Amino acid sequence: MSLKAVGSAAGLGLLLVAGTGCGPEEGEADELELADEEVAPMSQEQPVPSAFPGGTAYTRASADARTDASLENENYGGTTRLRADASPAAESFLRFDTAVLGAPVNNAKLRVYAATGSKSTLTAWPVSNDWTESTITWDNRPLYSGGPVLHTPIPIEDESWVELDATEVVQGDGIYSFGIGTGSPDGASFVSRESTLSQLRPILYINIEPSFCTPGTLVESHEVNLPDRAFYVSESSPDSRLSRQTSMWVDADVGRETFLSFIIDPRGRHIKRAVLSLRSRDDGTKHGPGLYNVVPGTWTPQSRTWNTRPQLEPSPIAELGEVPPDTFVKLDVTGLVRSGSGTLGTNGTGFRLELGLRSNSSDGVEFYSPYHGLDLYHPKLTLYFDRPCPP
Repeated sequence: MSLKAVGSAAGLGLLLVAGTGCGPEEGEADELELADEEVAPMSQEQPVPSAFPGGTAYTRASADARTDASLENENYGGTTRLRADASPAAESFLRFDTAVLGAPVNNAKLRVYAATGSKSTLTAWPVSNDWTESTITWDNRPLYSGGPVLHTPIPIEDESWVELDATEVVQGDGIYSFGIGTGSPDGASFVSRESTLSQLRPILYINIEPSFCTPGTLVESHEVNLPDRAFYVSESSPDSRLSRQTSMWVDADVGRETFLSFIIDPRGRHIKRAVLSLRSRDDGTKHGPGLYNVVPGTWTPQSRTWNTRPQLEPSPIAELGEVPPDTFVKLDVTGLVRSGSGTLGTNGTGFRLELGLRSNSSDGVEFYSPYHGLDLYHPKLTLYFDRPCPP
């Protein structure tokens, strides 16, 4: 798929003129590299997604780079950080190659990991594929090529995934390029594909339509939601941020609790069922933790330590019971998702589901986190719904 650049992205409400002051020196953003030991490397590279119809595929960025208006002729295609900022103006660009999807696209989500946060939201727009990672600069960057403009519904939070609904853009096999930026002078940095933290590199998730259905009838589809935030806190390190650990611990003996949040947008669909999936690790437990709602308003960007952790509702949503080792634990949270409401998303029906795991047992349990190298074992929330079979 090839798109032609037809004009400036200034119509998107972004500040795309050179800012005042000095831009970042080469390598400055790279000093923000996160601790490598906290994130397990991917089990294998998967540059092109391949999924059975009705399943989920993903592809990592095949190229990315940041550009800087204050250093308009400099190339930053090999750095470990992308940047979105309004002053000094900075934009970043990403390319994804999709192939072997095997069926129409149900939904697609562009995800980038924020190393630093911003009070502003992130915007992404389609651009042509006529750029290269090693030569792109502010002066020759591709401009908005027309088509849907993507927006995040909430401000950028550090040490979190930022997710944009790219379904209107990603319609099937092809090559897709995006620019990303923000209209705020307190910009944010994101992990690039050059980072050693392979699990945090930009990624495009794609759910594929089922292939065996009769046009004009309803067919069950699903949407996989990955957490935008996931971490545990420990009473033994009350002021420590334990972000990006490869495990999520829950224990009453040591005092450890786990927190996860998901951005959900039903988009007017009737959710038949919603299933939260967690994968236990080596030991399991005879007495699993309880799953709780977070008290609204108590989870803030600063809520990352035992002393600042979000508050949980008094009563659990569900008790996990016995959790065998190396087992998927699946919890039906349909009622919780159906009752959720909010103003997120382009149609104002989305919301953020905030959950916590707490145990009353000294027989703790360890779950795989989204920072582990085995994507199959990552926590996820899957929504099931009926939709018309594609013609």
